[in-house]
Amino acid sequence: MNGKLMIVENEAGTRLWMAELLRSNGYEIREASSFHEALRLLDREEIDMVISSVGMPDGSGIELAEVVKKRRPRTRLALMAGDDVEAHAIKGIRSGADFYLTKPFAGVDLLETVQNMAELKPEAARIDIDGARPGWYEFVITSSEDALIRLQSFLNAILKNVLDEERFWDVHFAISELGRNAVEWGNRFDIESVVKLSIGIKDNAVTIKIEDEGDGFDVRQILQTLEATPLPELEEKRMAESKRPGGMGIRIINETADRLIFNKEGNMVLMQFFAGD
Repeated sequence: MNGKLMIVENEAGTRLWMAELLRSNGYEIREASSFHEALRLLDREEIDMVISSVGMPDGSGIELAEVVKKRRPRTRLALMAGDDVEAHAIKGIRSGADFYLTKPFAGVDLLETVQNMAELKPEAARIDIDGARPGWYEFVITSSEDALIRLQSFLNAILKNVLDEERFWDVHFAISELGRNAVEWGNRFDIESVVKLSIGIKDNAVTIKIEDEGDGFDVRQILQTLEATPLPELEEKRMAESKRPGGMGIRIINETADRLIFNKEGNMVLMQFFAGD
């Protein structure tokens, strides 16, 4: 059994589909069709995970997240919504929600989100909003892959609204790869250190800044080495060094980003991707 999960969704067909899919994958499911029904279930039972629609006739998934996190801080919660995504994603982070799903979503997206919730270590996955204004957001996360995966679910919801599929995956890869570099190689998984990640969406472009607290590295030398080495040879070399096969991500990002700028120390990167023609 993978844990007890409550689905809060007032649309019966969607709720039934989600419940059947998750039950078939080993989850014990409880269903609620409204905000107040969800609260009654939470009073009666120990719930490990909640996945809730933002919009309900008698309340909000944002409000529910605040209640859940206040009463049971270790209960993991994901929000799902299909409109006003940018505002809901930011409010979701502030409410303490752990993940975000954009409606409509496929079964594989639902299963991945629930698996991420089940594996989440909340104490190592803190996200704080350091600054927010329309089109520009600044986040601070703990140095863990859990925190990066959690933040990226909210960023994905925002970016899917402004980028076509190909460009979305370019940006997703860049945030994932250089975010992991900051956590892994910059801060060395030091949970007392943080990664600052800012994202701007303006004038048909997405701008991302990622900064860690590490000592940095010689980016120019790394890029020169990457560009001079054939990909198969590079892949083989990194695997021999027990480094993840995707470690040449800087090379890929250098080819897909419209701008890629590192600071002198090599512990801050600024990327820009144009959204289209």
